[in-house]
Amino acid sequence: MFRKDAAAALGVTSELTDSDIRILLTYLARDKQVLTYDGNVIKIAAPDESPASVSKEDREIASLKSLMSEINEQISLLEMRIVALGEQSLKAIESRNRSLALTALRSKKAAETVLAMRTNTLFQLEDIYQNIEQASDQVTMIRVMRGSAEVLRSLNAKVGSTQDVEDTLDSLRHKMGQVEDVGTAISHPGQDNNDVDEDKVDEELDALMCESRKAEEEKATEQTMRRLASVQVPSCSDHITPDVIEDPQQTTTTETQFLSRGYDNGDLDHVSLDSPLDGERDCPNRQRNKTWERS
Repeated sequence: MFRKDAAAALGVTSELTDSDIRILLTYLARDKQVLTYDGNVIKIAAPDESPASVSKEDREIASLKSLMSEINEQISLLEMRIVALGEQSLKAIESRNRSLALTALRSKKAAETVLAMRTNTLFQLEDIYQNIEQASDQVTMIRVMRGSAEVLRSLNAKVGSTQDVEDTLDSLRHKMGQVEDVGTAISHPGQDNNDVDEDKVDEELDALMCESRKAEEEKATEQTMRRLASVQVPSCSDHITPDVIEDPQQTTTTETQFLSRGYDNGDLDHVSLDSPLDGERDCPNRQRNKTWERS
């Protein structure tokens, strides 16, 4: 098996000789240290592991794999023989050769029987080989678990008992609390945060907000009084003569103009017409020191 696999891996079309195999095994075992061999058994080491010596179990597994390989070859030959015998029987039937056709069919049936036996044997060997691989994996798993148990035992011995762990955690929490107290004392020197009365703080805040609202209201009142004081009725020494407003239409227009300036009807009861309206500053009919009272 190794001879064929090595030739295929090296890309050699011809079969390797015994000298080639011996040189290759010596190089891989001595220089590369990736395998060990003992007679006809070759054991390749797993990655990142040093090669181990060939044991009895390794020889048995190698023998089993060799037998499985031989049966596979026999099965291939039997399948080819069955196909050839089938073609031979068909040719004999076409040529009307009954005896040759019977002989070919008998040989075909015998080959099929042997093929069934070899196939059944191969299935059994493969089942055995799978169980061996499973057992080998279990052995490896148990070895790893034992090593892990030893590691845990050593680490637990370093950690200590549960009481030691609890004492360590309590001490750690105590030290962390001291660090927080020191940090608080540094950030608030001369102050005790526990003496702060939240109710007094809220009352002081409400008082400040009330004073702020009063100041805003007083400021708004003062601005309103200033605007009212700035509003004055314009005056003029010239007065309109009564004959100027005898026209009712003109009277209505004059009242409308006064109203449009912001005066109400009560202001029109005693209004001095000395101040000319818009567009009437150059009125030709003027008479000084005369007023008109609305009846």
